[in-house]
Amino acid sequence: MNALVMGFILTVAALVQAVVPAPPWLGQAKLPALAAVVVYYTLARERRDWLWAAIMAGLLQDGMSLIPFGYSSFAFGLLAIHIARFRDVVFVHESITHMLFGSWMAAGSTLVLYVLLTSTGLIEWTVGQAGHKAVGAAALGLVATPWIFYGCARLDRLMGLVESTDSSWQELH
Repeated sequence: MNALVMGFILTVAALVQAVVPAPPWLGQAKLPALAAVVVYYTLARERRDWLWAAIMAGLLQDGMSLIPFGYSSFAFGLLAIHIARFRDVVFVHESITHMLFGSWMAAGSTLVLYVLLTSTGLIEWTVGQAGHKAVGAAALGLVATPWIFYGCARLDRLMGLVESTDSSWQELH
């Protein structure tokens, strides 16, 4: 059941990421819905779940673009490992945590992909263009991740996959 729900969440996130237009004033950064799902699984679930989420989200993102398969999985996995190191010292179910890690994941994955793609000669962005896109992705991650985190957590609770451990989440019902 867990794999089915994760597949559903990742599919919906991929569709949302694909249909929401990329604003030009944010460097053409797409809404980081798949990155936000990886943040959710990294903060709220076990290691095997967030590793699978990072791999599958990366493959979906690469499949929707011209990026070679595996590049986004590498970026999401690398950043998820760093986020997992802070799980025990942050408030997992607080919006500020989701905002900070979502922003960091979106900007970080943009920069990791920039390094991978320019080193292989697949794109020719300037550092300014990459920085503009990373800042735009960070802004979108800052806004979108708390909403996506809440939706993922609510679906997991409704499906009986996790139990709420925070009373403030129970008050939202």
